This record gives sequence, structure tokens and C-alpha cells, in this order.
Amino acid sequence: MSGTEAPADDAANPDWLTLDPDEEIVWTGQPAFETLYGTIATGLVLTVVLIGFLILLGVPFAYYRIENTEYVVTTKSLYVKTGILSTNIETVDLDRIQNTEFTRSFWGKQFDYGTISISTAGSSGAEISFDGIPDAPAVRDRITELQRRHGGRDEDGEGGDAPASADQLAELIEEVRATREAFERIEDHLTDGTADDDDDQSRTNASSP
Repeated sequence: MSGTEAPADDAANPDWLTLDPDEEIVWTGQPAFETLYGTIATGLVLTVVLIGFLILLGVPFAYYRIENTEYVVTTKSLYVKTGILSTNIETVDLDRIQNTEFTRSFWGKQFDYGTISISTAGSSGAEISFDGIPDAPAVRDRITELQRRHGGRDEDGEGGDAPASADQLAELIEEVRATREAFERIEDHLTDGTADDDDDQSRTNASSP
């Protein structure tokens, strides 16, 4: 099953996901069912030994795992929902993403799916991952674009730093003026001290026989 560009309306929101008022869904998807082909093929090849039957017995569980896994990319965060008997939701904000890595297995190359691993600053490995999704490079590029766009905004959603106000400029000028006056006083004090030392030295030389 391929991912989709989702419209930003309440009807498109999964029932397990609660968004902020200014947060919109950009992409939704789930693992491709083609990921099962490699498991089935491996199990059939290994049916000559017991391990092959065990692999095939795990196919229904893998199917339900795919059915109950969802990935969501919004304008603020990435979400992963997993769980068959229970629900587990993982999330990473765009501004915390440090690195995204794309990998593709042998079977992924054959059936055009791959995995995106997302790492955050300070994490020792992948924080979350989008496993076995179709057209994974395009999804990764979309995440990178959103991350770059989100990182270029301030809290009000505008790019760049806000210009300094007139009061801030006046305060800065006053601080610079005060600093300059302080240095001038230090310089005058040092100059007066040097002059006094010269006078004392001159009087000492004059009084010497």
C-alpha cells in the first residue's frame, strides 16, 4: 500500500491522532504488503528444514502487523502508530530531527520499498523509523523539506530574526556610550598616574647631590 498526500481536514485525520490547531497532515502511509513477499519466498526455500515452516507460520502475524501500522507526517511532527492488541504511538518533532537515513534491502529493490530511519540530537540510534514504505526516497525528501522549512521559522511562523526596535537600539547605543566613557576614565587615570610618577622622579633627581 502506498503512502498518500493527505488533505488537511478533520476527515483525513486518523482517529488515534490529535493535532494542534495550526498543524496539518502532509503525508500518510503504512508498510507495503510487498514486504511479505520476501518472507514467503524465504520460508518456501527453507521448507526443507523446520525453520521454513516457522517462517511461514509467522506470515499472518506479519500481515496483521502491517494492517495495524500507520505513519503520519505533519507540518510539525512525525508519528508512528503500531500495535495489534494494543496501540503504541511514537512521535518526533521536526525541530528535533538530526538525521534521516534511507536503506533498502534486496527484496526492497525488487518491489520498490525501503526504510527511513530518523535520528534526533543526542540519540544513540534511530529514534523512530518508517519501515518498508513505497517510494521511500520521495518521502524522505518531503520530510527534509518540511524540516528545513520549519527550522527557518520563528515562534510566530516568520522566517529570520525580527528587526531590533527603536528602544532596543537606543539602549544599545547607551551601553556603548557608557562603555566608552568608562574606558576614557581608566585611560585618564593611567595618564595622571604616569605624570605623577614622572614628577616624583624629577624631584628626586633634583634633590640628589
